[in-house]
Amino acid sequence: MRVCQRSGLFSGVAALACATVLLEIALTRIHGALFGQPHAFVTLALSLVGAGLGGALLYVAPSLVRPPALFARMAALSALASGATLAAIILVAQRGPASVSAPGSLPWLALVYAACTVPFALSGLALAAAIRHAAAEMPRLYLLDLVGGSLGGLAAAAALRAGAPRAALAAAIFFAVAGVFFFLGSRREGEQRAPGGLVATFVLGSVVLLAGDVGAPWLRLAGLRRTTPDRTELEAWSERSLITVDRPRAGAAMLRIDGVAASPILDAKATPPPQPEDIAYALHRDQGPALVVGAGGGRDVRAALKAGQKDVVAVESDRAVVELMRGKYAEFSGRLYDKPEVHLELGDARSFARRTPLLFRNIVIPSPDTAEAAATGALALSESRLATVEGLGDFLARLLPEGTLVVSRPEGDLDRLLALTAAALRRAGAAEPKDHLFACSAAQRTALLARRTPLARADIDALRRHCRRHKLAEAFAPDRPQTPIRAWLAAAADARAAAPDATSDLTPPTDDRPFFSYAVPPRRLPAVLVDWKALRAEHTGLFALAALLAVASGLFAIAALLPRLAARAGRFLRRADAAAPATDAAAPATDAAAPPPSRARALAFFAAIGAGFALVELAVFRHALLLLDLPSHELPAALVILLVSAGLGGLLTARVAPSAAAGASAQVAEALAAAAALGAVGLVPLARWSLGLASFPRALLAVVLLAAFGLLAGSLVPLGVKLVDAAAPALLPLCWALSALAGAAAMALGALCAMNLGYSALLLGAGLTYLLAAATVPPAAAGAAALGDAERERGWRDERDGAAAGAPPAGEAAEERPDVPEAAPIA
Repeated sequence: MRVCQRSGLFSGVAALACATVLLEIALTRIHGALFGQPHAFVTLALSLVGAGLGGALLYVAPSLVRPPALFARMAALSALASGATLAAIILVAQRGPASVSAPGSLPWLALVYAACTVPFALSGLALAAAIRHAAAEMPRLYLLDLVGGSLGGLAAAAALRAGAPRAALAAAIFFAVAGVFFFLGSRREGEQRAPGGLVATFVLGSVVLLAGDVGAPWLRLAGLRRTTPDRTELEAWSERSLITVDRPRAGAAMLRIDGVAASPILDAKATPPPQPEDIAYALHRDQGPALVVGAGGGRDVRAALKAGQKDVVAVESDRAVVELMRGKYAEFSGRLYDKPEVHLELGDARSFARRTPLLFRNIVIPSPDTAEAAATGALALSESRLATVEGLGDFLARLLPEGTLVVSRPEGDLDRLLALTAAALRRAGAAEPKDHLFACSAAQRTALLARRTPLARADIDALRRHCRRHKLAEAFAPDRPQTPIRAWLAAAADARAAAPDATSDLTPPTDDRPFFSYAVPPRRLPAVLVDWKALRAEHTGLFALAALLAVASGLFAIAALLPRLAARAGRFLRRADAAAPATDAAAPATDAAAPPPSRARALAFFAAIGAGFALVELAVFRHALLLLDLPSHELPAALVILLVSAGLGGLLTARVAPSAAAGASAQVAEALAAAAALGAVGLVPLARWSLGLASFPRALLAVVLLAAFGLLAGSLVPLGVKLVDAAAPALLPLCWALSALAGAAAMALGALCAMNLGYSALLLGAGLTYLLAAATVPPAAAGAAALGDAERERGWRDERDGAAAGAPPAGEAAEERPDVPEAAPIA
């Protein structure tokens, strides 16, 4: 392979990775706005599913992409991926269903996901071909692939402000640019020339479509989940979500995040209407200071000012919301966030609570979640760092002795909120939590008040007068728990023991299992999963995970059976040839119904490292996001750190000889298993402890955590490729496919594990997966040679040496060893 080809290959792979990550993030935002957060999580697995499909296709039909048409086919695949991206984004944006649980919506949803998977499958096929035919350069190829992916993350951070659909159009441009690089690599004597017209068409077409949308916007999402689309005044994309604001009505403009979370922006002249969370000021009224967590559109800040508060601290984690309130809606809201009585903090609320020396008389934690989203299970996958035993404990610790903490939730969540708050009070030293609690509700929302000291009779009477004055329904009081279950929850030391027969999970969420809105008890999970109709209607989050698990597991099983299916097809063809009168000498009658042990170990090893990476990433990446104090920019920062460190880990394997790769792989896998076990014990406490640190040491801790995992995990893929390439290079596409598909299935299993058992159990499962990888490391080439002449001729070595004996997988008989890239530096 010439220097120009090396440059074209490496640059093209980097551009492919950049486009893939950019498209993945853009689709995640689009699906989150259209279908909800659970489907956004599923979208994260589409790139893995596509990569698996591409690798499996190349294994089945290796002639699709091989020299001398290698670069020509990769250029064509990249151009087609650009076209598929354009088609998918137009399809999704122009017709989005209002509800994924509506009758008849399932076929449409399947079509959407299938269309969105096509670009990833095409790019996955091109990447599998690059690995297959440039395996000797895998450390550098892997580094450039992951660096390209990190650039895609940075590009997403910039492009999403212009809109997720436009970010997807930018991804189409990067796919086409990858085709240009591969086209340049095909310009060599003896190589088939890439279709320059096809590549140029998609380069120009994607650029023109993006420029046209910038000049005269035409690509807007249809079917957004909002009640009055014609009344929407503003649509603005942020790095996190889609923000919409309705036209003002009755003195308020409703601000929505992805069509679910809602927070009103009140006119400066309007009086905030009474809400249950205003009970925070029933006992102290104008006595402060007050803390509002999740300020949003500012309704609760206005309520604090109305109650006479002179010192209000408002904490908001979404930079885009703050910019909106200080920009377009500054005058409408009376410059609320710039008032001298209001002190705005941009960042994580729990970190602020741990670091601030202030003590508050009133702390309010409003919930923007709608009752409909809570009732349908659409928030099941959403983590809440505030609604955990440790989270409420951090806020209780910032209260004055007579201060009150008020948490609001949809009305149906009161029982679990009661159990959670009682557990937090008990941990804070309250002997009888029920004497510290009072709740009221209105308009399908409930506010629960908690105080570190017991409520006196005069306090309870004052709270009841407040409820009667503002027409709020009393939902819990120390002397009137309203229902037996609430009395049990406030008094019992263990919510599960208090209500063993409850149909909902009332166990208080913790930092290890921070899924407040997931309320399916583990014992009922099998019954819920098999009730398909109820699953779609009442548990949409679980439905999305179950669908992902079913699809990824089915594809993984089919891919794992490809060697057996290919062997049977080979035997059938040989029998047909033997029966033909003009056939030459028949091939040896060997039984290749199952792959040789070395092949099976290689496939199992790649499947294990793919699943292990996905499982550890779910936990480590999530906790790293908590440590990075970069509002709205923590995701691209963590992504860059993880991908670059994984690429560097792969580059460090360049000097490892194939004979030593097996031992190195086993040692790295064992180290990862030990690290996962250590993380199961210490990762959650470490993250909680770090909340009290300043921004820089927290960020440094996140860098160390991500880099350590990336360096170790990133070295396993190049080491595995080195082992397989030395013995059976034709197996590489299937190894790549199984690794990707196992990762997709592990994402669904890992999420289910975290939701039901916690992140510690997830990390223990990841450790076991890496132990499996250590036990299934394929032997080095020298070990394969010791299998004997017969095994070498028909098994592990036939693809490398081009032997005609045996049954080669997927019809790749007598394939010649591809050209090994020269050791010249990249031009």
